Amino acid sequence: MITEGQVSAALGISRTPVREAFLRLQSEGLLELYPKRGAVVVPLSDDEVASVMETRELIETFAATKVLTEFDEPPRALVDRMWELVGEQQRHLHNGSIAAFHEADTQFHLVMVEACQNGFLVDLLRSLRDRQRRLASRQTRAATHERMEAAYKEHVALVETIAKGDLDDSLSSLRSHLRRARGALLQH
Repeated sequence: MITEGQVSAALGISRTPVREAFLRLQSEGLLELYPKRGAVVVPLSDDEVASVMETRELIETFAATKVLTEFDEPPRALVDRMWELVGEQQRHLHNGSIAAFHEADTQFHLVMVEACQNGFLVDLLRSLRDRQRRLASRQTRAATHERMEAAYKEHVALVETIAKGDLDDSLSSLRSHLRRARGALLQH
């Protein structure tokens, strides 16, 4: 149980913005409020995890399809940025920087969706990633490192197919990557 008072004291702010945040989190299904007692963080169910990952797959495969079919070649800036983020992931993987790795992972997936130039899909993907981050906290450190290493390798393969402009291989790599991530999230 967490209270508005605890959060406002910890952050050094008044209770009003905390109350507003609690109400918003409740409306998003992330908190359950108990009047005059506090709030409890609602855990993600396996059904919600599956739904989030399926929705990500729809968004990201649409974005990849649009980017790879509406340009004569894959945009060089996109491919360069994806390689840059893969390099960041490799550094964070070797340094054991889990939070930094996950941030680079988030950006990696976001750049493709941004490249398809649909702001609604970008916002939707961001909201889904926030939900997914909550679930990732259930994984053990060993499972997290193992999954990070696999994700890094899957990202390398994905950028290679996108750089070639190979739609079928890109979509196959992307779907496999997202489905393995979903499986890993559901195991814990």
